[in-house]
Amino acid sequence: MFYINRMGCSCRHDGNFVLDQPRGYEGHLMLFVKTKAVFVINGVTINVEPNTFIIYDKNSPQYYKACDDEYINDWIQFECSEDISSGVDIKFDMPIYIGESIDVASYFRLIADCYYRRNNLQTAGFLIKALLTEVFSENGKQEESGIVHYRELLDLRRRIYAQPSEDWSVEKMAQLISVSEPYLHLLYKKAFGITCNADVINSRIESAKHFLAYTDRTVEDIAFTCGYKNAVHFSRQFKQATTLSPSEWRKNNSVV
Repeated sequence: MFYINRMGCSCRHDGNFVLDQPRGYEGHLMLFVKTKAVFVINGVTINVEPNTFIIYDKNSPQYYKACDDEYINDWIQFECSEDISSGVDIKFDMPIYIGESIDVASYFRLIADCYYRRNNLQTAGFLIKALLTEVFSENGKQEESGIVHYRELLDLRRRIYAQPSEDWSVEKMAQLISVSEPYLHLLYKKAFGITCNADVINSRIESAKHFLAYTDRTVEDIAFTCGYKNAVHFSRQFKQATTLSPSEWRKNNSVV
């Protein structure tokens, strides 16, 4: 069982930011660094690029700081009643450059949604485990046998969740994979258990939840930001997905 104590998404600090915790933390600290940064681990200074992931073991010394004018990261402090290394070869206290191979930021947003609602903490734990499995899997996300274009499908899905505002027409998605539109539908459903159109909607709804919870932007503005041409269509799809209107969902989940 995972227990999240604290977390934050896209936390911003100025160029003077330094975290120095010589005795570490009783639980684990998981970071996704979105800007250049400097880590000191076992006396060794390591300069990291944006989109770097690290998980600190319990009670491990923690020292990292900004490298440029700004430091941004996602972070989770959590404890676990089981061995989190079970079935996963986790490399603690070691920065790992992720790049665009895994949409780590989306994991953090989904975990934050579960955590701040307080009624879905079990799912938050599943997501943490899934993230660690994907990051530390020997081959990343293991290729599903029998599904052609699987790597291309993974890249497409990550782009959909990273850029929900894009015009993700079936024609465009099929062209990116270099397959016909009917064949894309077949491959996508076989690979992920959901149609590509439904997944596009999911990505937009998850992005909208983030803006509703963490900003005071209007519903109309959020609708356009998440790829909708009008707020009415957005509100209808949002309520179908969550049973609540965007305003009702914000009232129950806002953290600003």
